[in-house]
Amino acid sequence: MDNAHLEQLRQVVDTAPQNVEARLALLHALIAAAAWQEATEVGIPLLPLESPPAVVHGLMGLAYGQQQQWTEAIAQYQQAVHAQPDEAEVFFNLGTLLAQQGDYAAAQTALEKAVALRADWAEAHYNLGTVLLRQERYSEAIAALKYATEQRETYPEAHFNRGNAHAMKGLDREGRLDYYELDCATTAYKTAIQQRPGYTAALYNLGMLYSRMKTSEGLRVWDQYLEATQDTPAEETWRLRAREYKRDLQDRLS
Repeated sequence: MDNAHLEQLRQVVDTAPQNVEARLALLHALIAAAAWQEATEVGIPLLPLESPPAVVHGLMGLAYGQQQQWTEAIAQYQQAVHAQPDEAEVFFNLGTLLAQQGDYAAAQTALEKAVALRADWAEAHYNLGTVLLRQERYSEAIAALKYATEQRETYPEAHFNRGNAHAMKGLDREGRLDYYELDCATTAYKTAIQQRPGYTAALYNLGMLYSRMKTSEGLRVWDQYLEATQDTPAEETWRLRAREYKRDLQDRLS
């Protein structure tokens, strides 16, 4: 939509502020233009209507979320899922925001509805898997993340988190190792690195895993990590730890 059309919609709403159809059209246009604050101001008068258009709450949730007004965004999406119970996107957006706020159980419920409505949505399966991982529900997380990678040919983040889930499942609280799970974890990390060369988080976690398994392969991975982060000041704390872990592994292998 060009600026002239947007300005025309503004004029219509200014002239007839009670015109719901014009206000909704302007709200859509402002969302498309990423004019989040103005979109919020335009949409607010639609909310008290006895029967607001079904899409209003979802649009307002998006506008509030883009302004990091999380409480308002979640409230709007909670109303949106009642107004649009067949729209996967509103469940996805609600679940994603709830996860960001640490309400993982509620986020899981919303994201499960999103994937039920759109089974081929890779990102929804990824977010669900990540939420399950945060709740230490590792087997379920692995299944969701695996499904995400099946829906998208290249998805290094999903392989990385699947590696994390297998790794956590393979390292029990008493220090025993489940080598099947650890082998699955290393495969997932390696796939993530293959799909995103220099993926520092995957290199670091793979190095940690090999160190825990006391294998010389860990020395090579720590070198890869240190090389990949040599010009990244933000990684300096992790680089110091990586050097320590590498020295420790060298001592244990000697």
